Amino acid sequence: MVEVWFSRGLICLMTEFLSVSKRYGSITEFTPYPRDNLMPSGLIIENRDGVRVVRMEFGHANAMNQEMLDNLAAGLADGEQQPTVLTGEGNIFSAGLDLVALDCLDRDGLEKFLTRFSATMIQVLTAPYPLVAAVNGHAVAGGCVLALACDYRVGTEGEFKIGMTELSHGLPLPAVASEIPRGTLTPQTYRTVVMSGVLMKPEIAKQVGIFDMVNKDSDNCIDQACILAQQHGKSPEAFAAVKAAVVAPIVNAIKILREPLDHRFLDIWFSEIATTSRREIIKRLKSK
Repeated sequence: MVEVWFSRGLICLMTEFLSVSKRYGSITEFTPYPRDNLMPSGLIIENRDGVRVVRMEFGHANAMNQEMLDNLAAGLADGEQQPTVLTGEGNIFSAGLDLVALDCLDRDGLEKFLTRFSATMIQVLTAPYPLVAAVNGHAVAGGCVLALACDYRVGTEGEFKIGMTELSHGLPLPAVASEIPRGTLTPQTYRTVVMSGVLMKPEIAKQVGIFDMVNKDSDNCIDQACILAQQHGKSPEAFAAVKAAVVAPIVNAIKILREPLDHRFLDIWFSEIATTSRREIIKRLKSK
């Protein structure tokens, strides 16, 4: 009887999860890469004792543009529900949105990108397998959202920073960047992260619950992340069912808020204040 009850409960949870995904609509759509043994550009994927380690090596501080997100989504889609660790290269996890590339887009182009960004974050959030972020370095703005979309986060000691700087640059948050942190962090930490624009050192980020643990170097960080992924991958069906129940409210909130928050984001992106701030940042980036 227990087995029958569990099976029925699992089916109900997974059915509800799929229903949420269907109601969410096109934002959950992504282009899977063909299974022809060609690895998406910018990703290094290896297997460590049953755990997939997906290393982002897109260059340009793993800044997020359309191509980067397409390839990241494709690489994660090929996971076969295998426990996975997501990490970056050098001292960068991800610097967030690629402002140089996005500054060239008109409103339609930026809206298309925002749909892809949201879809990829939702894909990470709802992956039906343990997905651990080994945050090897800086994780800023959209890079912070990507880390928070994972089930667990292991940080690295050092002069690295994590946080969300959108408001300090004159931008509001699109729905996915608002609701993933809200569903992951405590209310107090959420307010601090999204409203202050403060970039935290790993030790402080652990104290407020952004990181689950912090390791001495990037190799230890990945090793610990693999252990976490293995531990939570022992009962795949049960994990998928529980995770579906946990993230469903976040996905529903994004669905409800997507239109008003995303449209507001687009309006302000093209405002004089935000454009001036963005181009000052781009000027500094190009001068380095």
